[in-house]
Amino acid sequence: MFDAVVVGARCAGAATALLLARQGHRVLIVDQAHFPSDVRLSTHLVWHAGVDLLDRWGLLQALQDSGCPLLTDFTLDMGGLVLQGQPPATRVGAAMAPRRVVLDQVLLDAAVAAGAELREGVTFEGVLRERDSADGRVCGIRGRLQDGQPVQFEARVVVGADGTHSPLARAVGARALVHHPKDDGSYNAYAYFSGLPVDAVEFHSRPERMAYAWSTHHGQTLVGVILPGRAPRVPLAEVEAMVMRELHAHAPSLAERVRGAQREGDWTAASVGSHCREAAGAGWALVGDAGVTVDPVTAAGITLALRDAELLSGLLHEGLLQDGSSGQRALDAALAHFGPQRDAVSRPLHQFAQDMAQLQVPPQEMVDVFMALAGQQAQIDRYFGVFGQTVTPAEFFDPANLQAILYGAVTPA
Repeated sequence: MFDAVVVGARCAGAATALLLARQGHRVLIVDQAHFPSDVRLSTHLVWHAGVDLLDRWGLLQALQDSGCPLLTDFTLDMGGLVLQGQPPATRVGAAMAPRRVVLDQVLLDAAVAAGAELREGVTFEGVLRERDSADGRVCGIRGRLQDGQPVQFEARVVVGADGTHSPLARAVGARALVHHPKDDGSYNAYAYFSGLPVDAVEFHSRPERMAYAWSTHHGQTLVGVILPGRAPRVPLAEVEAMVMRELHAHAPSLAERVRGAQREGDWTAASVGSHCREAAGAGWALVGDAGVTVDPVTAAGITLALRDAELLSGLLHEGLLQDGSSGQRALDAALAHFGPQRDAVSRPLHQFAQDMAQLQVPPQEMVDVFMALAGQQAQIDRYFGVFGQTVTPAEFFDPANLQAILYGAVTPA
């Protein structure tokens, strides 16, 4: 029997497996894919809180060595106001945007090096449950190999890290606490360019429109535009023309740089729904997008996934050290604590992203706050910290802090 079976070997699952294995637990990771492999939809930005975790885990240097630069500055162009700075209270003082084929593999290699077992090409089909438990406790998974052979693996806890449409979440009956259909969120179109150097996380925000750019591997830069999810779609063949129209109208300086660059690969255009699911139950837990999918407008997903891994692995550790009924009680307590602690971090950021995804003109009182930020660098940095996940939305948007901004009095971080 394994201490933990993790379903899903990408960033959330690999990080959870890594941290559990480093604490001496017997961990199995299963995934239907074979690695290294990329994902279809990701702008792969890791914010400052996530980069700090990667550094603490000893993985940051490997990502830098792979050719992915650190992004030390943040620029937000709102038309009549341009804010520049960086989130406070960080270890590394940077974000980064490693391609998922690299990030996921670095985490997975580290998990295997720490002792986790990896089984690729395994399709999850359902959970095993204890027959004599009153709560239908999950005690493993069943699946199928690529050749059709059925397999099953028993474990003291099963972790679902299998993405937005998580089959494991369906199998355990995880309730949706919050759900927003994709038309209520944002519509995102992006591509990669060479010959377009960017040394900051760059956003251009206008009513009902946003543009962004950040550097990734091998001298390439990711450039995209975001529209409301309710906006009319264009055929994929017309996405580039649409993007260039939007950039020319709303971010002309970025449009000029894009015109002088070379596109590498095809455009990606999509919208996704967002949700918060029940985090854990008897013998199971969800991490990453399986538990909380945040609208892509704030690019918060990977950082939240890494934070989930850190939180859950720390809570599970003590319970997994114990055997018998005392161990089960400790595991039950760990799983019971995971949901409230995860939600305290993720739910406000989920709502912050959902509000931002509407791309509406802010109310006048918020326009006044943003205009008052000019010259208040500590407060500008604190606002950027909401994105970088080093300052909570509640801290920045606290009425007392907003009043301090309006009156030019900087509230200490």
